[in-house]
Amino acid sequence: MRLIITALALAAVAFSQEAAPQKPLRERLLERALKGDTEAQYDLGKNYETGRIGLKKDLVQAEHWYHMAADQGDPFAQAGLAILYQFGKGVKVDLVEACMWYTLASNGSKGGDHESIADMLDDVTKLMTPDQIAEARKRAREWKPKK
Repeated sequence: MRLIITALALAAVAFSQEAAPQKPLRERLLERALKGDTEAQYDLGKNYETGRIGLKKDLVQAEHWYHMAADQGDPFAQAGLAILYQFGKGVKVDLVEACMWYTLASNGSKGGDHESIADMLDDVTKLMTPDQIAEARKRAREWKPKK
């Protein structure tokens, strides 16, 4: 009997926690992002880029949040940032910067993600001069993650 009462009490606590209203996803992401969570920073960047989860499309904010995560070494944010620079989405087109971020993202990714990013890196280098490629590779070698 005592076991049944304990189980019912635990179920009631769990139910009350589930029934409690939660903050919207964007608020929870922002809280985590401000604490340095790179996954949340990347997610905010992606959602600002696309205008999802109730956020207005804002490429300046997208670049900001991608940069926050990319600076800490997140390869998905690095690739997202590279795309912004390659296509001039919210920033001036900068193929050297795009190539640098694709290089870093490629170095930090594995499997199918690595192959996709490597393909994007190949695509951007086809648009660049040898001097631009050399500069991008130099920047990638000198880059250090920030914590």
